[in-house]
Amino acid sequence: MTFPRSEIMTELRSYHTPPNAPLAAGARFIRGFRRVGIVVAALVFLAGIGITLTIAIEQQNGAQRRFEQASCIAGLVRDKRPFKMKAYDQTKIDYEESGCGGYYFYGDSLETVLSAARAGPPATLENAVQPLFIGMVITLISATLSFSGFWLIGWLCAGFTRD
Repeated sequence: MTFPRSEIMTELRSYHTPPNAPLAAGARFIRGFRRVGIVVAALVFLAGIGITLTIAIEQQNGAQRRFEQASCIAGLVRDKRPFKMKAYDQTKIDYEESGCGGYYFYGDSLETVLSAARAGPPATLENAVQPLFIGMVITLISATLSFSGFWLIGWLCAGFTRD
């Protein structure tokens, strides 16, 4: 069955799509502030991740250095080497002058240091997990609040216009 040419042509759609309705000024304002909020939230998120990772790594490295200093002091005790006392307080041991540098056991008793040495080295991520978790929570909350703040400012300034 053949159709007349005019009937076939009416089923074809035009290549031209009608333009979308233009946005109202308030909607443009909200859209602009939302975009600024996304950028600010992304920057806050990236900075938060960087700061969180730095703190977590420093916590883990600090625990490792604390154990190394405690092990050094325990080695001095095993070798029965005499300890030097602090110049201003002869009742406290000066661990740095005795040959085990570091600031982790500044003025602590020998029992405290030896118990830290007996505890063993920290596990791989033992001291990094807590600051990492807390930092990520704070980072996510901060990024969400910064985005929400910019969106809210845009919504308020646009006169409570719909999104």
